[in-house]
Amino acid sequence: MAEKWYPVIDYMTCAECGTCVSFCPHGVYDLKNAPTPVVVNPVNCIDHCHGCERQCPTGAISYVGDDSGKSGGSCCCC
Repeated sequence: MAEKWYPVIDYMTCAECGTCVSFCPHGVYDLKNAPTPVVVNPVNCIDHCHGCERQCPTGAISYVGDDSGKSGGSCCCC
């Protein structure tokens, strides 16, 4: 689990499709607000996992702590 890595949603770009909420197996998002993605458990996010970002059809997800300059790397099965 990560303390300095978690998703940030660009709500101006987000289509509120719920893909990220339904995809994340780590409980990072609040299921009660679905399909709107609301990060409620940022420490549950897996360090350097880009799973929900890769699923996002509009590219509205970035990560606090991402200093790689590119996505795609992952240390989990997401």
